[in-house]
Amino acid sequence: MFEVAVLMGIYSYLVFALGLIGLLYKKYLFLITVAFVLFGLRKVKIVIDIKEKLKKDRLSCFLIILLFFQAVVNLIGALGPELGFDALWYHLTLPKIYLQNHKIVFIPGNLLYYSAMPKLIEMLYIPALAFGGEILAKLIHFGFGILSALSLYRLARRYLNPATSLICVTIFYSALVVGWQSITAYVDLGRTFFEILALDYFLRWFEKQNDEDLKKSAGMAGLAISTKLLALGSLLIFLALILLKDKKIFKYLIIYSFLSFGTSFPWFAYSFIHTKNPIYPLFLGILDSSHRIVSFNLLRFLSDFWKLFLFSADPLNPLILIFFPLVFLYFKKISSFGKILFLYCFLTYSVWYFIPRTGGGRFFLPYLPAWSLACGLILDLVSNKKIKKFLIFFVFLFCLVNLSYRGMANKKFIPVILGKQSKDEFLTLNLNFQFGDFYDVDGFFKENIQKDDLVLIYGIHNLYYVDFPFVHESWAKSGVPVTHILVKDGDLPKKIGKRRLIYSQPKTNVRLYLFGEKIP
Repeated sequence: MFEVAVLMGIYSYLVFALGLIGLLYKKYLFLITVAFVLFGLRKVKIVIDIKEKLKKDRLSCFLIILLFFQAVVNLIGALGPELGFDALWYHLTLPKIYLQNHKIVFIPGNLLYYSAMPKLIEMLYIPALAFGGEILAKLIHFGFGILSALSLYRLARRYLNPATSLICVTIFYSALVVGWQSITAYVDLGRTFFEILALDYFLRWFEKQNDEDLKKSAGMAGLAISTKLLALGSLLIFLALILLKDKKIFKYLIIYSFLSFGTSFPWFAYSFIHTKNPIYPLFLGILDSSHRIVSFNLLRFLSDFWKLFLFSADPLNPLILIFFPLVFLYFKKISSFGKILFLYCFLTYSVWYFIPRTGGGRFFLPYLPAWSLACGLILDLVSNKKIKKFLIFFVFLFCLVNLSYRGMANKKFIPVILGKQSKDEFLTLNLNFQFGDFYDVDGFFKENIQKDDLVLIYGIHNLYYVDFPFVHESWAKSGVPVTHILVKDGDLPKKIGKRRLIYSQPKTNVRLYLFGEKIP
């Protein structure tokens, strides 16, 4: 898995380099893609041994069947058109804009401020959009979910038997937030994959003191930071755990920090060059109040733990609340590895507590594999057969409930996947036009906006499905000639004056005006 992660990181940075020098053309993307696929097929081997006593182990067989059906349900959602808010806002819109410009550009303003932030996974979406559209991008993120599950299994097998390891994977992969993330082109499952590997190699180093394992962990942490800036919190966790070592603390802190920041440095440099702030847009007043750091309150710290697993906007697996009270009963039996893992889990919750809550349970997703592994360790310590059967029963129950829920949620994709419903019909029915989405529902823009036209857009938040030349009011510069003005949910700005209305669409609540002048 380490080799897979490294190849993805190198490939992503190569796409980034092509974008910086203005060579985001299909021919160049095709060349590096073919080269990496061929190299990867020769060098990377993913071996997952789940054959051990499988024929005699009914529990493992049932778990594999459940995981298979969960993957199929997730795949159904991944094969349908994109509906995710953040994907349509920036995860896919930025790669689409880069492709249209054939280069990576910084986009100023208060809408696509993510253009200066780390985008390792979005770099993978650039060739995906070039060759297969948003469906291929969604499949890449779905694939990260599978890789995360496989990586968790390999990590769990170092400490647990095959059946219990599969239970850990089931707790993780059946979580509703994993099912939802698997069907959309976000980046959180990509970060989760890198975070699992960072934890895996860190635990190896903690046990055997092999510096190579520490370096691999730091590299994976760097890739996680290159995926999402919030992974800086994970770096703090690993540095805190290094402090538990008695010897060479300073040396290890330097190694880990240097390699983590070194891996993600190009993104910080890019942000600094364009904004003079390596962690743009933090501390610049661009973000709203929902992005503020949460202040510490002991009562809230305790109560939010239950809310995180039970009432999160992006539901996590409440099974964890059933397993974790048992820690206090079996604490004396917990190995030194187990204590480090539980400390890691506590620190992950502490980091999550302080970050802005705009992502709900999704921001906790990269740590869910560690908590799932901790549940497996607890189950392994339970000697009472009735209690163990009770816990396994709940694993199956929650998995079946979540599988049914995700199945019902993804059912809407089946007609469009089978060709019984057109993409236009599907998106017209399922996009949230009241919440910032846009789509050319009746084909007017396709028929009437020419390639040499330029439309100035007001009020539309999610621009991915805009398939005509446009500039958004958040980054539009005065003096640029535009032919039309598109307004959603409002009137024309006063500086534009009165213009002739040529189109209105009540379904999407947009209006198009003729302009034919330079932006004032």
